[in-house]
Amino acid sequence: MLQKRVLLVEDSSTVRKIISYYLIRLGINVIEANDGVEAIEKIYSEKPDLVLLDITIPKLSGYAVCQQIKSDPQIQYIPVIFCTSKNYENDYYEAIKYGADGYLSKPFQNCEIFAMMTELGITKQGINEYEYVPTLKEGCIRLIVPTHNNYIHQFA
Repeated sequence: MLQKRVLLVEDSSTVRKIISYYLIRLGINVIEANDGVEAIEKIYSEKPDLVLLDITIPKLSGYAVCQQIKSDPQIQYIPVIFCTSKNYENDYYEAIKYGADGYLSKPFQNCEIFAMMTELGITKQGINEYEYVPTLKEGCIRLIVPTHNNYIHQFA
């Protein structure tokens, strides 16, 4: 079975290292970018299985990167999850507008990334029985469900 590849787009090297470490422990190949222009280049060259994308990145915003992904038939199938410190209701609606498949507000737990990746079908990997992974019903994550009308499920 081929190893899943995730493009992590984050301008903070510390946050990039933390998320990368977690994903690598899950057996995922992590490709990194620290700005929007680099992200677009790597999306076309690497064709990742998922893009974890900060909104406030240099050179090209996360919204612009997401919009380019979702408007290009060659790459629009790639799911995009925003991982951002922007956490107002308006930010969720902006994410919908640009076609995001998921939204996590910083700070978030690593298990939330795993749960969202599982919901999107990126990984079906078993979990360590000692590591708690929340269910959607417990209210730990917000997920944008790709449907005809693309809406946010908020589990509060």
